[in-house]
Amino acid sequence: MSSSYFSKMIVEAAIQTNARYFEAGTYLVEIDHCKFFLNRKRQMRAAVECTVVDSNNSACPETTQLTWVVSLDNDSGPSTLKTFMVDLMGCRPNEITDEVVNSIFIEEGSDNATPSIASGLHAIVNAHEKPTQSGGKYTKLAWKRFDPKTNTRPNFKAMVDASSAAQSTSPTESNVEVSDGIPF
Repeated sequence: MSSSYFSKMIVEAAIQTNARYFEAGTYLVEIDHCKFFLNRKRQMRAAVECTVVDSNNSACPETTQLTWVVSLDNDSGPSTLKTFMVDLMGCRPNEITDEVVNSIFIEEGSDNATPSIASGLHAIVNAHEKPTQSGGKYTKLAWKRFDPKTNTRPNFKAMVDASSAAQSTSPTESNVEVSDGIPF
């Protein structure tokens, strides 16, 4: 085998991504990238990739990279994504057009080298874990654009640590505060 065989194999390989997903808590994040992609089963997904600026979850400190993935092949996926875009861009639902969607979410693997217009924006994200019918956990996210120049930064240090509250097995008053402590 020649070295060109190995180099061609590497050049043509897909980049591996190991996403870490949001856990319960409140976060100040910077959006790195928004994309559309097909998962391994060839199902449409949208992803918002972020870097944590601050949070009340000690398991996800500053510089942690987190990803939010939305399934676009179910009933709620498109409306969930539209709600995200309206909340992040501060616009009305009727202002979300094909052009807006395609300027926020870039199709993975496309020739479009233009970065997402959401890249670099800051947002407050409230992640709340809900039980599923099958006994698992679903993390529901609420997004709000955050402008460091005009908005007051939440005092994350004064909030209950969401990672220790989530590990608690008995409901306490502080658990209720974490799940309901949405600063917007």
